[in-house]
Amino acid sequence: MIAKMMRPIVPLLLLAALPARAGTIYLSFIQHTTQNLFQTREAVSDQLSAFSLAVSQDLAALSVLARIEYSAFRTTAGLSSFAADLGFDLLLPAGGKSAFYVAAGGAGQFYRRDYDAFTSLGGNLLGAFKTYLAPSSIMKIQWQGQYAAYRDPLFDAVSTIASFSIDKYFPSRTTLKAEAEYGYKYFLHPFAPEPQEPAPAPAGSMAILAAAGGPGSGSGGAGSGSGSGSGSGWGDRQYQGGHGFIPKYSAAGGGAGIGHVALSLVAAQGLGDAIGLSVSAVRQWIVAGENPFLSIEEFYFVQNPSADSFSWDGHQINGRISLSLPWDLSLKGGYTYSDKTYPGVESLGLDELPLGLVRNDRRDLFEARLQKDFRRLSVFAAYSYVDNSSTDPLFSWHSHFVMGGIEWNLPTGRKRGVS
Repeated sequence: MIAKMMRPIVPLLLLAALPARAGTIYLSFIQHTTQNLFQTREAVSDQLSAFSLAVSQDLAALSVLARIEYSAFRTTAGLSSFAADLGFDLLLPAGGKSAFYVAAGGAGQFYRRDYDAFTSLGGNLLGAFKTYLAPSSIMKIQWQGQYAAYRDPLFDAVSTIASFSIDKYFPSRTTLKAEAEYGYKYFLHPFAPEPQEPAPAPAGSMAILAAAGGPGSGSGGAGSGSGSGSGSGWGDRQYQGGHGFIPKYSAAGGGAGIGHVALSLVAAQGLGDAIGLSVSAVRQWIVAGENPFLSIEEFYFVQNPSADSFSWDGHQINGRISLSLPWDLSLKGGYTYSDKTYPGVESLGLDELPLGLVRNDRRDLFEARLQKDFRRLSVFAAYSYVDNSSTDPLFSWHSHFVMGGIEWNLPTGRKRGVS
């Protein structure tokens, strides 16, 4: 089904780009191998092939971008997806030192079979103002709003993020950046209806009900969260994962929001022409509401509608090094430590019973990437290792991830006087 959708789209994007005079075609193919697709202690190995094609077109100050992506899992075919988005951005100078930037777009992500609840359509709008406070200092104010509607309305949401940042550059090749951010995400209808008490059964019928798997048989309904490792807590859906996305009950229904404030600092230092170092730290506080789910999950390389930048309170520290090597080789490495608490999310035991603790995860992430650049082509290999500990024992895990791929871009513009 997904392959049939791609066949007419790929040649259309290529044909649209080839006549362009100021555009670029981007093409990539990346092969992933993961030992822990669902990122739980019940590790599931899989392989993922991801193909992406994008076309950008510059029209004076206006740029238009169209992109399609197909991701195919070798074993867990239901997680294979097709994505497409279309957008534009506009740069509007405001004097010699300032500029306004506006971007808007729409996107769709389409999953198969048991995971079609992640299928979504949405749009986003971004506006920014950037100005030089001094020749070596830049201030930026930015706002971004997003709306997403999912096949399962449990995840439908509207979000907004406003940020303020200042960058400072020094002759010693030192860069400092400070940023403050406020974000708020509102789930439109995340609650499950209150369960109804079953009507008393007529005398003599209890044995028949029990044999048929009726009330009292232990079967899980919407939001029950039963069946560790089967994902049966995701409404009545059966999928391979963790506890499931377990909604909270509410007789009144309605929506629920969660808001955060975050502060971040970045320091970067260049050492000659070959070495770059950077250190960053983020501290985030939940200042309004909490997660409207009793349990949330993360999947490898799958867009997550619940466990995102709006869901946690805590801090993250990152260190990176980049090396420029001979023969157009580059090597990058990094380490990230995070300590995140998820307000509103319960820690569950392996028996699916609440532990009376708000979920807290601590994670060590090691990353390395080796890349070779050619004139229009880049080839890379990357490796990462994650050690995640959690107050929810199902989400205490460690795993290796390996990927490699090819990235290619072809400018389609023609310079005057050059054939």
